[in-house]
Amino acid sequence: MTNTLNKVRSFIDSDIFTVLMFLMALGVIILGVEIPGSIFFGFIIAIIVIVSPDVVSTFVPFFLLYAFAIRNKNSFDEYMGYLWCLPLVVFAILFHIIAYRKVFTAKRGELFIPICATSVVCILGGLGIATPQEYFTGTNIIYSLALGFFILFVYFIFGGVIGQGKNGEKPIDERLSKVFVVLTLFLFCAVIQYYAAHWEEFIMDPDILPFQWRNNACTLLMIAMPFCFYMSTKKFPYIITVLLSYFTIIMTGSRGGLLFGGIELVALIIYFAVVDKKHRKILLSAAGVIAVAGLVISPKLLYVMRYTLERFTSQGENAIRIGLWKRSVTDFLSNPIFGRGLGYMGNRDIHKSSLGTLCWYHSSIPQVIGSFGVAGILAYGYQMFCRLRMFWKRRSLFSRTIFWSFVGLELMSLVNPGVFAPPFLVILTVLFIFAENEPIEEK
Repeated sequence: MTNTLNKVRSFIDSDIFTVLMFLMALGVIILGVEIPGSIFFGFIIAIIVIVSPDVVSTFVPFFLLYAFAIRNKNSFDEYMGYLWCLPLVVFAILFHIIAYRKVFTAKRGELFIPICATSVVCILGGLGIATPQEYFTGTNIIYSLALGFFILFVYFIFGGVIGQGKNGEKPIDERLSKVFVVLTLFLFCAVIQYYAAHWEEFIMDPDILPFQWRNNACTLLMIAMPFCFYMSTKKFPYIITVLLSYFTIIMTGSRGGLLFGGIELVALIIYFAVVDKKHRKILLSAAGVIAVAGLVISPKLLYVMRYTLERFTSQGENAIRIGLWKRSVTDFLSNPIFGRGLGYMGNRDIHKSSLGTLCWYHSSIPQVIGSFGVAGILAYGYQMFCRLRMFWKRRSLFSRTIFWSFVGLELMSLVNPGVFAPPFLVILTVLFIFAENEPIEEK
């Protein structure tokens, strides 16, 4: 039995399993069965949680699941039809906790206190101005907990099961980085599939095809991009995934992705050209050739990108974000200490949020100011200081790669919910745990 179990675990951690998951995820988007596919992939993750003590084994199916689940809009009611699957998830988690309890090591990480502070602020947001009817809505309670104490729980639990000797024999830096390479390749294929499915529309008038999941796709790509660079330091051909990443960002039509993804790309080229001396010449040469080629084809490229570029100056779309940012100041002044709270829906006259979601300010800074007031500014400011201090003490290339991933998410969060969307915050929190496990550079 033990021998069979070990073979199953080895298979789950193999490249064959990764390819299989990738192909199955492609099948999901080609057939257009994202919601049943989400449940199926969730079932696979539950099985992995049961048979393997290594949580990193779940990363490939989890990221693929999330990458195609973002295509579902206004699907709350459809997902509720699968609530009968919840007992399996609960059982898998409880079984894992009990069966692999010896793997867990309780510890209080460097970010425990700052996460506690932001968790308390999430609960206190709106105190003094929100009515009981506003405060105790399902949306407010769920998000207050999901962005606060749930993240603290994730940080504590994952911090106890991620570490040396707990995540297989393969080097964890390459293992984690390859997960993000796979994610990048899948999102590239997902966007290509969308264009293939709407090819007649595209070929009649070549322009970016708009779709609602563009910002989420770009957020994932910007989280993943530094890891593609990191793998290129091991084997330079991985640099191709960087090109595919930014090409995909362009084809999504996301303004935030185009602008901040471009900033991230340039910053990463400069950084890795400095630290990766082995591939410096070829990296800079390749970047130069691509830049020149881009200039040569820029007239045609700009024509194809009309949809994205025109939206940069569109008064209608920009008015929504600017209106929300201005409203965050008004909301702050209405209750300076604790803000309006996460569940405040008074700004839906500017932007009508989807069912079961927050009425976001669509930028992390106004979100803190408007939702949490002075308490939020202090708590989130302290958390940012602790995060930066953690990275300053850890200067390995892998920890700095995680830092750049964090920067990518924060950049995208300036124009998108980003760090105030629970899945992205969970991803970021887990990445911080990997960074904490990197050795501290002695002075």
